[in-house]
Amino acid sequence: MLKHKSIFKLILGIGVLFTASCKKDAVVVELPTFDDVVKQQSLNMFNTAVEKANLQDFKMGGGPFTWIAPTDAAFIAAGITTDSLNKITPSALSYLMIYHLVNARYVGTDMIATNSTSRTTQLGTAIFSGLYKGKFYVNGGRIATSDVFIKNGVIHVSDAFLTPPQLRGNIGAILNSTGRHTLFIAALTRAGLLAQFSTATVFTVLAPTDAAMTAAGYTLANIATTATTVLADFCRYQYFNNVRLFTNDLASTITFATALGSNRYVFTSSDGTKVKGNSNATPVNITVFNRLGTNGVVHEIDAILRP
Repeated sequence: MLKHKSIFKLILGIGVLFTASCKKDAVVVELPTFDDVVKQQSLNMFNTAVEKANLQDFKMGGGPFTWIAPTDAAFIAAGITTDSLNKITPSALSYLMIYHLVNARYVGTDMIATNSTSRTTQLGTAIFSGLYKGKFYVNGGRIATSDVFIKNGVIHVSDAFLTPPQLRGNIGAILNSTGRHTLFIAALTRAGLLAQFSTATVFTVLAPTDAAMTAAGYTLANIATTATTVLADFCRYQYFNNVRLFTNDLASTITFATALGSNRYVFTSSDGTKVKGNSNATPVNITVFNRLGTNGVVHEIDAILRP
């Protein structure tokens, strides 16, 4: 009996020593701050914008917060230069930057989706994220570096600046704003389909440019004399009902049924930059991507889609 007690005490002693050793050798990993990561990633314009927008409470607060942080190149591609950052008011800049902020921890595993799914931002307006070929996307823009954890949350470095959809308006407003879709608008109007793009119904539109419409014979004179049923069938093949499809969503082997009908598909390329109608001899290029509006997404195409 004494022998057994001695063995028990020996084992207990070893356990205490092991625990003490583990405590002594444990290393506490100190997460970087917002400022540390911004400096490491050279996110200079993003940092300037956050500072001028007076968002220090989100930089330093308890959180957790999630930032979608555009690179300097992304700011410039969106037409935002250092000079324009200096000129824009703090309140206007705050409106832009809180669209890049989620008031929760929002990591890569939350972004996995077949089609992009929504997450509400601090602005109260949704961003849409998805996964394609191991890369995350937000509003169709690629996340260059994901899951950079900081003391009060996480930062995802983005190749795209996120424009709040309210600034673009609905799909009807987007089509009218480009100056390159007058013939497509004329066809939609004659077919009685344009008004729906100013409603709350969600669409994804593959909008042929005026050059594409003209090349296909759709001039103003032709549109004015074409039967409305023919124009309606043509127009419905250029968009999808009840879905937001960004380029990462299109970049798949899935065929998408258009508004023309469940068996009227559009075929997509492996990188989401081309689409093809059933009767198109060659793929059609998407030349302007991911223009997110309040009720959907518009992509410009350089030829019409033929059913």
